[in-house]
Amino acid sequence: MPAGLVWAAVRHSARVVAATNALGFAVTALTQSHKITDLTGTAAFAASAWATRAAAARALGEPLLAPTRGALLASCVSLWALRLGGYLFYRVLHVGKDARLDQFFKQPDEPLLTGPSNYPLRLLFFWTMQGLLAWACMLPVTAAHAVSRDLPASARRLSLKSPSLLVGAALFGGGLLLESVADWQKFKWKSDPANAGRFMGPVGAFSWSRHPNYFGEMCVWAGLFVMAGPAVWRRCPWTLASPLFTFLLIRYMSGVPPLERSYQERYGGQPAYEAYKAATNLLVPWPPRDKFP
Repeated sequence: MPAGLVWAAVRHSARVVAATNALGFAVTALTQSHKITDLTGTAAFAASAWATRAAAARALGEPLLAPTRGALLASCVSLWALRLGGYLFYRVLHVGKDARLDQFFKQPDEPLLTGPSNYPLRLLFFWTMQGLLAWACMLPVTAAHAVSRDLPASARRLSLKSPSLLVGAALFGGGLLLESVADWQKFKWKSDPANAGRFMGPVGAFSWSRHPNYFGEMCVWAGLFVMAGPAVWRRCPWTLASPLFTFLLIRYMSGVPPLERSYQERYGGQPAYEAYKAATNLLVPWPPRDKFP
């Protein structure tokens, strides 16, 4: 297939993601509230998925919601965005704010640009990075929609005989379920005033993994890459960057490391925390090595 079709889809995805995040940045900068940050950030994924799916559907002359691999991929991204964005929006409304994002906002009497927050430059940088993350994660889905324009109708249709579709759907569905359950269990536990300041420990999914929600997120993007199918793997092998980038980001950068440091600072040395840490896998869910007291 002409490489131009793929790069046109990649550029289209970039424009949609950039426009969505630019709108989010503008609203956030004007209101100086980060309550829409996660809601807008996840919406950019869904907007990209449906924009590139719509372009492929128009070119092929098929309905947007035809039972195809492309429509399934866009629907899965939307389901993920609705679940994660909705949960994070509900959480920030319940808690009041996300303290991790306070550093990007101007404090009272702080001058623009030159104050400690460099407002709004650091805020703009944050939204730019959020947009780049969405664009990079969406590469397999974006490429799948472009590649579908060069496939026969029989290859585009959903088939329960497709190993890549079945394995990818299992990875995606299992990951989405795991992170949903883990997020809710953690939120419910932390919402109980009786648990204020206490170490959470082996509660629910967290009894088998210290970060089950992050492992679920990795499975979601690995599943979408697998669901994109062999045609995408052969013609656009660089789309593997999506699950690899997700893994590296969560495991070594903005996911696990800051949480582990925070837990160590707050609970390090406490017998219950040290026992939990020694007995429980960091990411991959697995029965604990020892029973907890």
